[in-house]
Amino acid sequence: MLFEKCDRNDVSVIQESIDIAARWTEQNDMKINSEKSKEIIISFAQDGNFRSTIPNIKIDGRDIAQVCHAKLLGVTISQDLTWNKHVDNIVKKAGKRLYMLYQLKRAGITQKDLVSVYVSVVRPVLEYACPVWHTNLPQYLSDNIKVIQKRALKCIFPGLGYAEILRRVNLDTLNVRRDSICQKYFDKIKVGTHRLNYLLPDKRHIEYNIRQQNVYPLPVTRTNRFRNSFIPWALYNCQ
Repeated sequence: MLFEKCDRNDVSVIQESIDIAARWTEQNDMKINSEKSKEIIISFAQDGNFRSTIPNIKIDGRDIAQVCHAKLLGVTISQDLTWNKHVDNIVKKAGKRLYMLYQLKRAGITQKDLVSVYVSVVRPVLEYACPVWHTNLPQYLSDNIKVIQKRALKCIFPGLGYAEILRRVNLDTLNVRRDSICQKYFDKIKVGTHRLNYLLPDKRHIEYNIRQQNVYPLPVTRTNRFRNSFIPWALYNCQ
């Protein structure tokens, strides 16, 4: 993955970087597949024609397709940095796996084993890489994800309410689980040897032992989008 950050009047150097990468791959008996390569432009400029002024990137003389959404390591990134497309994808993928659950139930598998199948096969799809997207998730998208867990548990325990099923099988809501996953990941990042530790601000110099004092200073944020991205969100909620 290659990326650059440009202001409106900056000169882009991404083409030069791609040319260097293309030469390196050729020297090492590899080749960049221009047909599978995608370009995504993330911009919140008020000028609606801004994107059209950006020249196409080329690999081996071929234009790289500019797309609105691109999948990176299983996470769908959208040019407006919303997560509608990603949630739509994981809900569809998890929904297809529910078919297996229905078939196993028809085959007479016990409720305990059906819960194990859901937890090990279906739920991971709904939680994959959630620190990337959970903290910026609006309620309606969170509800869309929750529908899959409700369908799965209602299939296993027909006639019972969702909250009652959660208590019976000792499961948390997906939102609570994602919060917990984000907390655990932030705890890992706080370790100095973690490769993302450099994203954290310098620790505060604390002179007095005051209960619940933040180790890291809270960032100043101008937009909700930045405030709800993982690191600022974690600094406000996970210290």
